[in-house]
Amino acid sequence: MDEAALRGALNDLDAGALDRLKAAIEYRQAVLDVSPLSKAIASTSTVLERRPYGSGVLQLETRAYKRKDGQVSERGPYWYFHYREDGRQKTLYVGNTEDPETAVRAKLG
Repeated sequence: MDEAALRGALNDLDAGALDRLKAAIEYRQAVLDVSPLSKAIASTSTVLERRPYGSGVLQLETRAYKRKDGQVSERGPYWYFHYREDGRQKTLYVGNTEDPETAVRAKLG
């Protein structure tokens, strides 16, 4: 897809899609090392999919990290379950699975 087609497609996106696109662009710039963000990356996530589950939210995320040689690399995608317990935000690593809901039930008991 060329740049003109991308610009035209922007008119069809809602606010949530624009936010996800903005995050993806910033991440891509960091990977290409063309933005100040690339120097700030320690461990950054990009959410690929989000779905409510139980008292929290399941997120399919890729994680970016800065390697010892200074390059930015990516891991994932992996599922994480974000929820609150005793008034505190908690994150449970679920892993790479086709059925994250079942994996969360198994891990939380």
